[in-house]
Amino acid sequence: MSQNQLTHIFRHISDLVGFTSSPHRFRHTVATQLMKKPENVYVVQKLLGHKDISVTLGYIEHDVEMLRETVNLL
Repeated sequence: MSQNQLTHIFRHISDLVGFTSSPHRFRHTVATQLMKKPENVYVVQKLLGHKDISVTLGYIEHDVEMLRETVNLL
C-alpha cells in the first residue's frame, strides 16, 4: 500500500467518524501516548524511525494531566 493510498483511507475514515486528522497527526499521538507509560524515549525514536532524538522529542506533546500528576508528586 502506498503512502498516498494510506492517506486517502485515513482521511476517508476521519470524515466518516466526524473529525479531521492525518496519518502524520497520528504519529504525534502515538509518540505522546507511548511516553505516558512511561516508555524510554529511545524506544519511541526507534518505533517512529527517527535518526535524531531531537526529532522524536518534537513529536511528544505536553499532556496537561500528566504534568499535573507529576507536580502533585512533589
